Amino acid sequence: METRSASITAFLGRRWLCMAAALVICICAGFGYAWSVLQNPIVTQFGWADSGVALAYTITVLCSTMAPLLFGSLIRRISTRLGVVVGAVLFGGGLLLTSFMNQLWQLYLFYGIISGLGVGFIYPSMMAYVVRLFPDRSGLASGLGTAAYGSGAILWAPTAAALMEGVGMDRAFLLLGILFAVVILAGSFLLSDPPEGFQSALAPAAEGKKGGAADLNRSQMVRTGAFWLMVIVFTCGLVAGVIVISQASPILQQSLDYTAARAALFVSVFAACNMAGRFLWGSLSDKMGLCNTAGVVFILCILSMALLAVARQEFLVLVLMGLAASCYGGLASILTPLTAQMFGARYITENYGVMYVVFGLASLIGPSLATTFKTMGGGSYTGAYITAAVLAVVGLILSRFLKPVSRKGE
Repeated sequence: METRSASITAFLGRRWLCMAAALVICICAGFGYAWSVLQNPIVTQFGWADSGVALAYTITVLCSTMAPLLFGSLIRRISTRLGVVVGAVLFGGGLLLTSFMNQLWQLYLFYGIISGLGVGFIYPSMMAYVVRLFPDRSGLASGLGTAAYGSGAILWAPTAAALMEGVGMDRAFLLLGILFAVVILAGSFLLSDPPEGFQSALAPAAEGKKGGAADLNRSQMVRTGAFWLMVIVFTCGLVAGVIVISQASPILQQSLDYTAARAALFVSVFAACNMAGRFLWGSLSDKMGLCNTAGVVFILCILSMALLAVARQEFLVLVLMGLAASCYGGLASILTPLTAQMFGARYITENYGVMYVVFGLASLIGPSLATTFKTMGGGSYTGAYITAAVLAVVGLILSRFLKPVSRKGE
């Protein structure tokens, strides 16, 4: 017992170092958010169609969200550090191989599949890891992790653009691939799994947040109605933010007659709103409670979409789009701790990996809604906004039925 107490005390002294390493890893893994600055140079250099090149981003998102499902049993058996090492090799290696591409299918394979799978090994594991580091402040930990990941567009977009202009696109991918692989691998050596009994040692705060939830593993979790309810709730809520984040530039050019350069500036602004929402709502959830925080975020999401459907004034449109982006970040920040609260913290790594699929589902629905209604409405996104608002209403109503799975139902 004394040995366990000593190991827990020692780990408490270094968990912030582990957190710092995890955040640096998340920042690197967030490179995918810089896709908007990569697409046009690829189209220009190779002459491929915009739609064909854009498909690479969709493939990346799908692979990153499906990786925990496809390789969940492997991720469960290996340590957090080893999982990140595998992810670093795939992620960095995929970008490095992209520097040698000369056909479209190679972009899909190297950037879309290989690097996408790498992110799928890294980010979900890191989000579960930071919550395990701070079971007493899970909202703050999750908010910091998701904010670091969401900072990708702010940090890496100008970096990638400068590299492509300075050394060319091929060398830019090569240098970024090497950089990310080296930094993530170095960060992985600073990661340590919490010792046995760490969760209970931080009681009563951590135990109180469990709410008596059963510690369900992945196969048990997916057989519960609570899991499918949670998937529907978060998918409905994330669609609005996806519309803004993925379609910000065309929306601003179409609705406000912005130039491409001016629209690109606000893409970074909305990325900052997304990041700020992750930290703000993640931190507030420790005080307000996860479900209460989700309710507030859903209400703001509904208001932003409903008002965007009728807003025409430039400043108001920008504020509402920024609000929707922050709501996306808010829902992202509470997904990890809420998964632990609903299904127990013991298997949070594998369970969050499965729950991560909601981002892929929302990423399929959101852009499709935007482009479909734009075509049907003669360039107007009003129909997409209204549909997103309705989905958010559905998510809000269903979120009131989220309850931790009781140990009795195990």
